[in-house]
Parts: sequence; structure tokens; C-alpha cells
Amino acid sequence: MRHARNKAARGRLIALALIVTAGVLGSILVGVGVRGEAPPPSPPASEALDAGSASAAPTSRQPRDSTPAPSAEPSRTAEPAPPVAAPELILDKSQPTRLSIPSIDVDTDLMNVGLQADGTIGVPPLLADSPAGWYDRGPSPGEQGPAVILGHVTALNQEGPAVFFKLGALRKGDEASVTRADGTVAVFTVTRVVQTPKPDFSTMDTYGNTDDAQLRLITCGGTFDESTGRHADNIVVHAELTSTREA
Repeated sequence: MRHARNKAARGRLIALALIVTAGVLGSILVGVGVRGEAPPPSPPASEALDAGSASAAPTSRQPRDSTPAPSAEPSRTAEPAPPVAAPELILDKSQPTRLSIPSIDVDTDLMNVGLQADGTIGVPPLLADSPAGWYDRGPSPGEQGPAVILGHVTALNQEGPAVFFKLGALRKGDEASVTRADGTVAVFTVTRVVQTPKPDFSTMDTYGNTDDAQLRLITCGGTFDESTGRHADNIVVHAELTSTREA
């Protein structure tokens, strides 16, 4: 089930829609502090995992340089660039129905979230038992580009954790599986975890186009400010599609 190349155009449109709402994650993913317990932090930089600032340039897709490298003897006839092979692990669009992350005990249904009237990304209800939400204006998990799933870290007026309470504890190499309505399970492997202050949230690093199928898991993290009712940081888990299987 290879993905048609016109999905790249869709990815660009999705990225554009998200760029318009740059920085909204700083305001929409609001968690409420848990009394006596804090969510686990993302990995320290000393571990074998890129936990640096989200403001770094995207690593999944670098811009192609259209300027040829200088040579000692210029050629009279330019050689055409070799074709770029399409990634093997690209799936067609399909509604995601469930997310499983065994290493942090996540097993949740998925609801759809879109854009709110003010142009910000919608999120699931701020309740302890709310599922995670797939941003349905973007790629579905397994399609080309970064599929986005959002969830709360803690819940409004609740003392217990929400669905992504342990998201910051993920490590490079951990797996996240998304069950899809077409009967396939897309298995993603974590490549890095980024925790960054909300004002420094990088739209391009999170939502920028990719040549392969990727996943972004997003929640809040860091210190909880009782005066504002918000956590100071965003946590973004980057993962890439590494295998598929039947549900």
C-alpha cells in the first residue's frame, strides 16, 4: 500500500495551516497540577537521545540545494539528478482508532480534533479519562508527513494523571502503535524527545514536511504555575514509521 506522491502537496497545506497557528500549543495544551506528584521529565541531554531545544532545524527533511557544487572542470552538459525513491513504508489515509505505548502504559482510544473557531488546534476535553486526539486536518498515522496526536498531562480539577502524564519518560527506541480503521497497525519508533519552554515552541521542527511517515505526540510538561493554571513547557515526541502489521 504505497502512498501516492501527491500526498506531499497535502503535507504542505497541513504545514501551512499549522504555521498560521504557530505557538498555539503554548496556550491550548493546559494541564492542571497533580497534588504530590509531578509528571516525569523528558530525558537529560546526557542520554543517547536528542532532548534539545525544539527550535533546532528539522532533521527529518533538509532542503535540497539547487546550486551544483563547484568542480575543477565544469561539464558542458549537466547530468540530470537521479530520481528519489519513494519510501517503502508509506500507507494510504485511514482513520486512526487506538494508540498504544507499552513502555509508559498508554492504551487509549483516539478522538478527532480539528481547528477551533479562533484558529487554534482543538484538544480533547480536559478530563482524566479523556482519550488522546488525532489532528484530522493533517496526515493520518502511516501517511507521508507528521501525523499529530495530542493529549493532556493532567486534568482539570482532578488529582490523577491524564492520558499523556508519562509522555516525557519515553526514550529513543521505544515504540508507539496506532491501530487504523483499514485493519492495519502502524508501528512507530521514537527517535527523539524534545522539551522546550512554550514561547520557544518550534512549528517547523514539529510540523514541517517529511519524505517519510512520522508521528508527533504532544503534551505539556515542566513546572506547573498555579497562578496561570499552566505548565511552562511543551513535550514533543518524534517517531518514525518502522513497521506495519495486521490488527
